[in-house]
Amino acid sequence: MVLRISSFYPQEGKIYEKIPILYPIYTHLIHRRNELVWVLGLTGLMGSGKSTIATFLRREGVPVQCADEEIHELLNSDKDIHQKIKRMWPDVFENGKINRIVLGDKILFYHHGLEKLEEILYPKLILRQKKFLQKNQKDRSPVVALDIPLLFEVGLDRYCHRIILAHAPLFLRKQRVLRRKGMTLEKFLYFDSHHMGEEEKIRKANFIILCGRDKGSVLRKVQEILHSLYQEPIPKWGGLWPTQLLRKSYGKRNCFRYRNNRV
Repeated sequence: MVLRISSFYPQEGKIYEKIPILYPIYTHLIHRRNELVWVLGLTGLMGSGKSTIATFLRREGVPVQCADEEIHELLNSDKDIHQKIKRMWPDVFENGKINRIVLGDKILFYHHGLEKLEEILYPKLILRQKKFLQKNQKDRSPVVALDIPLLFEVGLDRYCHRIILAHAPLFLRKQRVLRRKGMTLEKFLYFDSHHMGEEEKIRKANFIILCGRDKGSVLRKVQEILHSLYQEPIPKWGGLWPTQLLRKSYGKRNCFRYRNNRV
């Protein structure tokens, strides 16, 4: 049986509940009204350390949804997406499954290949993101995080209360990314070019975590960020999330912008 203890929050003079389902140092105060939840956006360039930060957030009891993992699951199991991809690139299928390495080669050399693939994947991705938020809001999670590499570029930063940016030097990012199966320097440079410049990301982010080789410092920074959030009243998330993402020119890079609709 889970014990729930009522408590008084002096900042707003309202009754809150302690929900002892997270780690002991984070037995937080959460308002009885289900719409209150911190929505964190986690972003960064390829190889910048987002996965490490996401791991430590989960370790501290924060639910995290990774956009890349959701995309991989859609590519693996969604029949509707399979049909649409097969119409464009039938030779990326092997034994009925999509070979992601071959698909990556196709979109690299196919005119507007990446944009066409994202048009197929993104509508279902944003539905999954909203369902993730709704589920954790219903479960009264005080904080949730969305790991979205192109968070700023697609305009989803406007839907998050705080943004965490993973940062690492270029040489280290290259080392990490080029160790991935099927990755080449050409692919790395191509996909990296679709990101907003890092200086602008730094200006837009609320928190910046340097993800070098010392993972202990990353964990401490994650804990500091969570501790700072728990000192503030939990904000309201009213269920607003886009239904479609649109790509627009962003200097020499590409970006998406959102349509501000409710699902």
